[in-house]
Amino acid sequence: MPIRHITRGLIDGSLSTLGIAIGAAMSGDPRIVMAAGLGGAMANAISNITGAVTAERADVMKSLAKYEKAMVGSNVNLKKTKIYEKEKKKILRGGLTDGAATLAGSTVPLAPFFILGIQNGLPVSIGVTLVLLFALGAYIGKLSRENLAIAGIKMALFGVVAAMLASSLEFFLK
Repeated sequence: MPIRHITRGLIDGSLSTLGIAIGAAMSGDPRIVMAAGLGGAMANAISNITGAVTAERADVMKSLAKYEKAMVGSNVNLKKTKIYEKEKKKILRGGLTDGAATLAGSTVPLAPFFILGIQNGLPVSIGVTLVLLFALGAYIGKLSRENLAIAGIKMALFGVVAAMLASSLEFFLK
């Protein structure tokens, strides 16, 4: 499984669901937080599956068209080859991985609300999401041979920005 699908899904699922959860927490009702968060998580996962499959399929089709054009004879159709079938499976596997990672990432900011309620769940939700993002950033830093702490902090800063923006809604909606 390509790390890009797992990374993209975890980041997208955790950040978008954190924003939804923070916004829904303004209601004061943990059921609304859970309903909004889970609804957003499912829609986000479907969106990521669709987006990953569509984008990667377009990329494969572009490459196939380039190879077909370069081949001698105008009747070449690479869609009927084992290469294309292998690529189709890889594309679907990548899309499903992206969606599954999105759902997994979405559970991180929601779990504290389920366990602790609104008041205690909100800061814990933000904290565990930042920890997830830091760990993911550090792991990516390790893969790319960068400073682990700096890579982790950079990724966690995206969570801080998302949390601050989502939290600022309360000011504008009061």
